[in-house]
Amino acid sequence: MEKGSTSSAVIKSVVLVVLGAIVVLGLYFLFTRNKSTSNEETYEITVVDEITTTNLEKNYPASARKVVELYAKSMQVLYRETYSDEQRDQMIAVVQGLMDEDLLANNPNFAQSIRNEVKERRDGDYSISAFVVQTKEPDEVTVNGRKMCNVDCLFNLRHASNGTTANYYSFILRRDEEKGNWKILGWTLKEEE
Repeated sequence: MEKGSTSSAVIKSVVLVVLGAIVVLGLYFLFTRNKSTSNEETYEITVVDEITTTNLEKNYPASARKVVELYAKSMQVLYRETYSDEQRDQMIAVVQGLMDEDLLANNPNFAQSIRNEVKERRDGDYSISAFVVQTKEPDEVTVNGRKMCNVDCLFNLRHASNGTTANYYSFILRRDEEKGNWKILGWTLKEEE
């Protein structure tokens, strides 16, 4: 009898070891599978994605300064980042969505002119290294019953290794009649102060 109880004890031990190994392997696969799945789901948003996923209908910039900031950021990305033609067109659509209806009516080929400008600047190895939008809230005036303001922005334009030039622009913005959003009516190059 001792021989049979010893062999049954050995069989029980082997079965317990096998079950323990199965549990350990199961837990190992469970944790490693979840870890690799979470790594695959991680996606970092690029600056191109920030612009191309901007939905102006749902999330229009809240102030005139923010409109100019989004315009400047979009142009900076268009000048120097890598993107597809489809992404370029999406970014240009965002820029176009910031423009006043009168500016667009007077420039029916607005999107194509931005494409041409960007291509010319990229071919010439230009980039916007930095931009600074004025920090103070602009003074609003009423012209023909519509609110208008000016927002200044400094662009640092780099040309290859030739250095950087500072360009000051004064953006003219007007509230649209439909939603009251600030839209870019135009801009002028300012003299340095």
